[in-house]
Amino acid sequence: MSTLTLYDEQAAQNHVKNLAFKRRAATEGETKSINYIMQDLDKEKIQTSVETFEWYISLTILTKLGFIFIFIYIFICGIISFYPNIAWIYLPLDILFIIIIYFGVKFLFDSTRILHFGREQESKNVIATINAKDIYPRRPAIIFSAHHDTLSQRYSMKMKIVLYISTFILFLAYFILTLILSIWSLLALFSIIQIDNIFLLLRNISLIIGGSLLIMIIVILENKKLDESIGSIDNASGIAILLELAKLIKKNPLEKTDVIFIWCGAEEMGYMGSKQYCLKHFEELNHDYDLDKSYNINIDMVGTYVGLVDIAGLFKKKKINTNLNNILEASATHQKISFVKETMVLGNFSDHKVFQTFAKKAGKDGFQVSAFISDKDVKYIHSKRDTPDKCSKTNLNACIDICYNAIKSLDLRVE
Repeated sequence: MSTLTLYDEQAAQNHVKNLAFKRRAATEGETKSINYIMQDLDKEKIQTSVETFEWYISLTILTKLGFIFIFIYIFICGIISFYPNIAWIYLPLDILFIIIIYFGVKFLFDSTRILHFGREQESKNVIATINAKDIYPRRPAIIFSAHHDTLSQRYSMKMKIVLYISTFILFLAYFILTLILSIWSLLALFSIIQIDNIFLLLRNISLIIGGSLLIMIIVILENKKLDESIGSIDNASGIAILLELAKLIKKNPLEKTDVIFIWCGAEEMGYMGSKQYCLKHFEELNHDYDLDKSYNINIDMVGTYVGLVDIAGLFKKKKINTNLNNILEASATHQKISFVKETMVLGNFSDHKVFQTFAKKAGKDGFQVSAFISDKDVKYIHSKRDTPDKCSKTNLNACIDICYNAIKSLDLRVE
């Protein structure tokens, strides 16, 4: 038995092994995984609801269009660079580019919007709510989330990250060079400065960087979604941990806090399940619960170790919450469980980000999120290498123990 002596320590690992099949969104594998979740919860008489939702492959299309737009921009700039006297045209092009990219990114990453174009697909969320012993109005809620779908791609996740970061850095350098050349050319137009060998050297460097970027964008566009991964780390681990936590809370309900479990569908397609859940239920959650004293704990990868996202951001790095991580850390320390504080350079993107965005838009600044993600395991995910042997029984149970003791502590703090 686990150190808590409350659950079978082999159960979580068995779930991961039983879920070792392809579960891509909108396939028979996804349906099979949903049935598995419901049947396991039904054994413990935990009532569930299944919500079907439609989603579209909009994110994939928009991402490709974005890279094609950047490709065209670089190609046009490359042609202009052969005519130094008109290089000032870079300036209005750069301004237009910034405006389009700003609004494009803002539109693309709006976690509160569902885009309705592309091929329509269908997926499901599985939801279970375990009420507190003391049911009173506007009590807090703890929302556990984990996605049940899988995804694999032609390129490994590690290679994809390297490609994206390299493209970003090179493009930033290219953009700065075009600004310098445009201003230089504009000043030369009024005979304030001359186009000389230094200008031509910078132009040649921009051509080399631009050519490299064009090749890298072509490589990125060649990446395709496949259906090969059995998704053990990502995210049979999350499914398993939520199943065992739900059983624990069913046997030992919290005193003053409801616990909601959501197994989200189509997360790999743009967090579609969590978006659909929040669009449908967030107003209801805001009415029934005190969201300023509520939490979302998202589990999206527990593999070769237990990782907890602490700091996120590329340039502006900041902690993802004020004290929820401290409580989870205290729970781990008290039980002598080792874990890793993760710093996510590219951001903390997973279903918890959706809950965070909806809470922010609703003015619920007290609502906090945490995310268990073993970031170093990205070398395995979205590929055939994401297998059950990567998810140790020790790590799965450690995450269960950390979460269970943390939410018991949170419940004790409710006034």
